[in-house]
Amino acid sequence: MLNKEEIGRRLAFYRKERGVTQKELADYLHISYQAVSKWELGKSLPTVEMFYEISNLLNITVDALLNENDWKNRCITYRESGLDSAKLYALKKDIMQLNSQDENIVSACYADACLFQMDTSGMREPVYSCVTCVPGSKERLAKEYGYNREVCADAAASAMNHTLQHGVRPAILKAIVICGNYDREQLYLMAQTYQKVCEENGVSFTGMEISAQPINYSPTEYEMSATVVGVQDREKLLTGERVREGDVLIGMKTEGIDGTNFPFVKILLDKNPELYRAKTDADRFFLDELMRANTAFTREIAALQEKGYLHKAFRIGNSLLNWKYWQGIPEGLGVCIDQAALPVLPLFRFLFEQDRIGENVFSHHFNMGIGMAVAVPEKHWEDAVSVISRFSQCWRIGQVERGGHKGIKVWSRGRIQW
Repeated sequence: MLNKEEIGRRLAFYRKERGVTQKELADYLHISYQAVSKWELGKSLPTVEMFYEISNLLNITVDALLNENDWKNRCITYRESGLDSAKLYALKKDIMQLNSQDENIVSACYADACLFQMDTSGMREPVYSCVTCVPGSKERLAKEYGYNREVCADAAASAMNHTLQHGVRPAILKAIVICGNYDREQLYLMAQTYQKVCEENGVSFTGMEISAQPINYSPTEYEMSATVVGVQDREKLLTGERVREGDVLIGMKTEGIDGTNFPFVKILLDKNPELYRAKTDADRFFLDELMRANTAFTREIAALQEKGYLHKAFRIGNSLLNWKYWQGIPEGLGVCIDQAALPVLPLFRFLFEQDRIGENVFSHHFNMGIGMAVAVPEKHWEDAVSVISRFSQCWRIGQVERGGHKGIKVWSRGRIQW
């Protein structure tokens, strides 16, 4: 026999949970709201037909109202928070198929710890490197305008270059994305981008974990990062001890713009929204050029190390003249940048032409398309250029000097040839 009071209590519970008033339910059923009130007080019951109509409106089964076991087993699900966990884990399994098939990877199961081995044979004193990078302010434009793959490649390249500047070859990469109910196809494409960058640079890809948090992030929001681990023999680390007066500085070309430059660029865009649709030249849009991924210089650094030409590598971020990017220069020495030798790439010419940043300080705000610089012996600099040119465009941009600049690690001479 049906218990009217229990059924009435269940009906009131599901109605309130779905945000439906007694009057709205009554109007839907074409009855008075007093009739609904009597049901919920346990004084009467709906008809069989009405039970089915109520279940359709409240998106529940009839058993949820009538069956005592269903009521006692009710629970809160991830789906109620906006997350389809079944689809999420199906996506995670698909992404796992992108993992590198490397015998050194023992286990790489999305959220679990990544277990791996690293070849340290022949190393007398292995030193390990681990760095996590995010794309910074660049991420905002990526989300707004759909440059998701570019920003993933950017974070991966940045993490690799942080490792390479110490002479450590990156070995594995693990990525993570924290998001709301972000587009599943886009998430898969982001994972594919990480895999591609790893493949191009001889780095093992150990997956992209997705932490879906729809209660914390809107469907269009995400945050992401890339972690790279590497190892090198201590005696082969690039500490700066080999740097000598007269060493030549060679700058290697990168695409796009450093993430830490984006506050400046955002000001330009806010003051002139037309720039969102502007072109840097006849073929290239300004926004596309801004969002190009920075370059990872794994092949260039490895080739220079093999030749024995490399005294030091310097990852250049938002400015060629920022002293923090020239760490490792021995006491008493500094780097002199020849601004007349710097390339004037279309993106930076376009930025300069907006006439918001003065000529004398422009290179204090931008790297002019130099993503990494290396110090090599003067007698080998032309050979070093030949080695780098197999992979990247490069320029002689200055040299290591002594004297006249006490306590200063970087200075410049000449003017950019606009």
